[in-house]
Amino acid sequence: MTGKLTTAVAALAAAAILGLAGPGYAKTIKFGMNAPQGDNPEWNALVAFKNHVEYKTEGKIEVQLFPSAQLGAERACAEQVQQGTIEVCLVDTGALAGFYKKIQVLSVPYLFKSSAHAWKVFDSKFFADLAEDMRKETGIRIMAWGENGFRDFTNNVRPIRTPADLKGLKMRVMESPVFIRFVESFGAAATPMPGSEIIMAAKQGVIDGQENPAQVVYDYNLVDVQKYLSTDEHILGVHAYIISDKFLGTLTNDEKAVVLEAATLAARIENTQKLAGAKVYIEKIKAKGVEVHMTTMDEKAQFAAVSQEPVLAYLREQVGADLVKSLLDTAKAYEPGLTGN
Repeated sequence: MTGKLTTAVAALAAAAILGLAGPGYAKTIKFGMNAPQGDNPEWNALVAFKNHVEYKTEGKIEVQLFPSAQLGAERACAEQVQQGTIEVCLVDTGALAGFYKKIQVLSVPYLFKSSAHAWKVFDSKFFADLAEDMRKETGIRIMAWGENGFRDFTNNVRPIRTPADLKGLKMRVMESPVFIRFVESFGAAATPMPGSEIIMAAKQGVIDGQENPAQVVYDYNLVDVQKYLSTDEHILGVHAYIISDKFLGTLTNDEKAVVLEAATLAARIENTQKLAGAKVYIEKIKAKGVEVHMTTMDEKAQFAAVSQEPVLAYLREQVGADLVKSLLDTAKAYEPGLTGN
């Protein structure tokens, strides 16, 4: 009898892990992301999504969380959402460019003046229309947009306070035409390479510096091979909470409303925790002996004057001048509210 009971319990446990069974669960959402489990904005956002969906549907939908790229890196996760083998993923919009070329428009440097500015623009008609166009073209629906951190410059040569300070520096960038054009606009030498090679390249003098969010600079130990950081916040990484449109169509209207609300909740949590955590990471970086320059809005305007147009010219070729203009106009329309004007 004991053997039969043990077998039955094991079978139920296996079924629950696979989403095949469980008390009250009629449907399962597998939710994947790159970030690890732990006290970080991404994981906290996913836990909030899970809790909200399971609570509001009274157990009719189970949400299984898969951090640390367990379901594949961002592009692979997005591919599986498109195929319908995974229901939901949290991905940087850069991972969606292979499915939907127009998403590249979000890489305009110095587009967002602050996190608060970005959040308002995320709620604009432009972002809603972009998401709907992508859904029609790819079958991937963006439920909500989130902040994935502003990117800053670091280097070993000198503080970067003006555009001229970048001239002649060897800067590692992502293997992206947008980032190559962006860095080269300042007269720096762009060196595309995977992020995993940054530390060795800096130690060997292959590169002088790189650009990443402060959280990445600290968490991935880049702080150990860099002397200076400037909070110029040149490009904001944008997260997309994506869902299989086909799967969403299998839900009742009540269930759809709950899932979409949960995505909005998750994005809001990620956004606020990212911004609140910015000070923490800058203080940690300072404690490592790195000299930090806090870039002002006027200084950012100087960087934008030099770098925006070369990137915009490329983006107009890739996604069309009308789309680029629409985004710039939308972002500009929300700027007065930043200072209460």
